[in-house]
Amino acid sequence: MSDRFYMACLRDTVGTNMSFHCVDGHGYNTNIDSAHVYTQEEAQAKWNKGRDIDLPVSADCIDALAVWHVDCQKIPNTTTLVDGCNAYVAFVTGKWDGNDVYWLADGSLPTTDFSKAAIYPAARQDSEGLVWLPFSTVDAVKRRTFNINLLNRRKMVQGAGLRVPALLKRRKRKNTGKTRWNCPYCGRISWQLNPYDFEGCRNYSCEGAR
Repeated sequence: MSDRFYMACLRDTVGTNMSFHCVDGHGYNTNIDSAHVYTQEEAQAKWNKGRDIDLPVSADCIDALAVWHVDCQKIPNTTTLVDGCNAYVAFVTGKWDGNDVYWLADGSLPTTDFSKAAIYPAARQDSEGLVWLPFSTVDAVKRRTFNINLLNRRKMVQGAGLRVPALLKRRKRKNTGKTRWNCPYCGRISWQLNPYDFEGCRNYSCEGAR
């Protein structure tokens, strides 16, 4: 595994697409190719600052599971025909994953994975609920994305050599509202909601048991 890491921003997930810190801190983007690349040392140092929404991940693991998606804002929303074009793709109107459209695919349900989009020699203008576009128009604006549902922290974070900062571990501890007491008879730890009076030991063989 190479010394390459991205920094995910879990707050800015779009649809199922994970967002990443962009190059030189210029915002966040679901486009993997816009992500800043850190060394393990740099990624760990940034994570140590303790933002709950940031998560360093192995770039190799992310790249291996990357999928080509197309943002509806980057393509025409009506059928576009071009003279001489013999390669068309079609997306379903009114259906998105975040901003990404669903493409017709051969022998399967529509998919957001543009690499699986069916390519047709001509657009079928009688197709309701579909927008037809030249393959080249769409191919020019596709981007690599990562499905956040495939995030495996054990493999992509700890398994890549990163360690959860102590500050974040402390933040994850939930406050139950209970107070810790040590039994004055046996010393056993007890937790209770009453912070003022010891209500008894849970060790029933102890003299301080209820």
